[in-house]
Amino acid sequence: MAISKTTILQKCEVYPAGDPEAADTLNQAWPFVVVVYEDHIDDADDDDLPIVATRVKSLYKFTITVDEDGVEASAATVISGEDTLVQSICADVWA
Repeated sequence: MAISKTTILQKCEVYPAGDPEAADTLNQAWPFVVVVYEDHIDDADDDDLPIVATRVKSLYKFTITVDEDGVEASAATVISGEDTLVQSICADVWA
């Protein structure tokens, strides 16, 4: 039994900045990207498969984290795990 997963990029949409006048260090100053992936899970030995699931992700220029003391920190969003087309689009709109 060998389960396989295949991910297909279905759609990638760019939305304008919420506030183009905001400081460059805020997500509101930058366009954001919505990505739709379709995951196919299959096993040739399983009659109940394949299963197809849709995933939707919103990507922002910065990832905001909050520590246990409630202090916010901001870092560039890591997009290395995204489809190469998504990486190219993010690089262009966040340049």
